[in-house]
Amino acid sequence: MKLILISAVSKNGFIGKNNKLMWHLPNDLKRFKNLTIGETILMGRKTFESIGKILPKRKNIILTKNSNLHVLKKNEKNIKIISSIKQIENLTYKKIFVIGGEKTYISTIEKADIIEMTLIHEKFYGDALFPKIDPNKWKKIYEFFYEKDENHSVNYSFIKFVKNK
Repeated sequence: MKLILISAVSKNGFIGKNNKLMWHLPNDLKRFKNLTIGETILMGRKTFESIGKILPKRKNIILTKNSNLHVLKKNEKNIKIISSIKQIENLTYKKIFVIGGEKTYISTIEKADIIEMTLIHEKFYGDALFPKIDPNKWKKIYEFFYEKDENHSVNYSFIKFVKNK
């Protein structure tokens, strides 16, 4: 199984504030959808609550210690609730995309194989950070830079890192 972290991250490492993104980048949302559609995604409870629904056309795994979330899966076949990151080791998916939040990224970065990042070339200040990427453990495979335009208020790059073997 490949474990892939996917996130938009500000120049100074922040990924959110009050369980929300601090920017709106339509191309980032399209990229996220294109990469994750038909795949399995893993998110923490707070990320799930901030989205407010399961993401369609994907298997959704929610990491939570809150057993009250079981009501969400009553009639839903595309949702799985786990209480520990260790439980993903027993799953048989080819890929799992970790989509947030901070605690979930921290608990999975050492196990991850790939990081798909949208780097926002501006500082934002929030309350959730993406873990530091250790250059001794990760290699940048590509970076595509995009200038701000009428639909994107900031410069940004799509970057792919793979773990050094």
